[in-house]
Amino acid sequence: MNREVVIIAGKDPEKQTGGHSSFVRATARAAMALGYEPHIFCAAATGGITETDYGMIHKVRSPLKSFRQITLPLNGPLITRHLINYLKDKPGPHLIHSINAWGYIGSAVKKNLKRRGIEVVHIVNSYDTMDHEARGKLQGLRLAHGIGKWISNYAQYFWIKIVVENYERRAFTEADALLVNYDSVRRLLIDRYGADLNIHKVTYSPETEFLKKTSPDLEEIGQTGKVISALKPPNAPLIVSISRHDPRKGMDILIRALAKLNAAGVEFRACLLSGGPLLSAHTKLSEVLQLGATTIITGWVANPMHFLEKGDIFVLPSLEEGSGSVSLLEAMQAGRCIVASNIDGIPEDISDGYNGLLCSPNDDESLAEKLTLAIQDQSLRESLGRNAHNSFELRFSADAFVKNLKIIYGQFGFY
Repeated sequence: MNREVVIIAGKDPEKQTGGHSSFVRATARAAMALGYEPHIFCAAATGGITETDYGMIHKVRSPLKSFRQITLPLNGPLITRHLINYLKDKPGPHLIHSINAWGYIGSAVKKNLKRRGIEVVHIVNSYDTMDHEARGKLQGLRLAHGIGKWISNYAQYFWIKIVVENYERRAFTEADALLVNYDSVRRLLIDRYGADLNIHKVTYSPETEFLKKTSPDLEEIGQTGKVISALKPPNAPLIVSISRHDPRKGMDILIRALAKLNAAGVEFRACLLSGGPLLSAHTKLSEVLQLGATTIITGWVANPMHFLEKGDIFVLPSLEEGSGSVSLLEAMQAGRCIVASNIDGIPEDISDGYNGLLCSPNDDESLAEKLTLAIQDQSLRESLGRNAHNSFELRFSADAFVKNLKIIYGQFGFY
């Protein structure tokens, strides 16, 4: 590969977990399939360049402990200076592909290099707005989360509204092309920043689709089996949820729904995967509601696909997603029966009763009802799972993602 694409990730896709990092890695792998060498720029605790199987990661040392989008006014200038120094002595045109509000950096770099006579094409991928995400967190706050979480989330919301949203506006309005994967995101962007945005809807594929031919990690598979074997009753359908313990993700709603199943005598096993600021609170809630050996809250795991492959039902209880969900696409890929909240981009992927079941958001009664239906009807579970897998194959293949990216890059002369 002798062509470069700069991907502005903001936070380190090698060290940071979650959907954003997975999105960055998948985008880099799609660019590699087109013959590009990805150079990923981010803030990190330690500076340096790391070579990975999805590109070169340029880590810009930051004194901050957080690398989330709300740190953009502080981490943004650090990455901007580093990227300008990297590109300023190279002849253009340069292709920059930014992720979400971190596109502010790409916009600043483009303006700087233009003054030097160097051409830059800047493409931004958006999967949500910061306002929408922050409102989702506020909606999910509970008294049991404690006064500290309330103060923190409201402080973040006002910081976004007063300061950071201006950076996001510049990222989206100054982009040469603004890519979205869902109509729900298109609507959010237009509502927030106007109808003049140059929006293109493109197909996306999760990173697991690019990795499906790699050899499995037998040790990880063995550890997964040990976790699941401890759950009781041993032959009950296995529910898997992969979601950050964050107010907008509705994991407390899922725990309360599981408690309703338990009280009604509906047999199940449940693995709730991933970490987050409310992990401890949700673990305590599970204990208070006496879920016992039916349910384990694992924290972060290296490869949640191992759990999906052994599961029967995948649950996404979110209050807000903006777009769709990477973990939901992974569950579709694995052919699992899906129960998910009817919000944002989720109904663009899941048709209720065909390739999954949709429940009302922020409603443990509705979620418990749909879970009971899936648990007690094996034939329905299997049918929904097959249809979910078929839907994935039709819409979310790696080839489709790569072809869409090729079209977008080609519109700006990058072939």
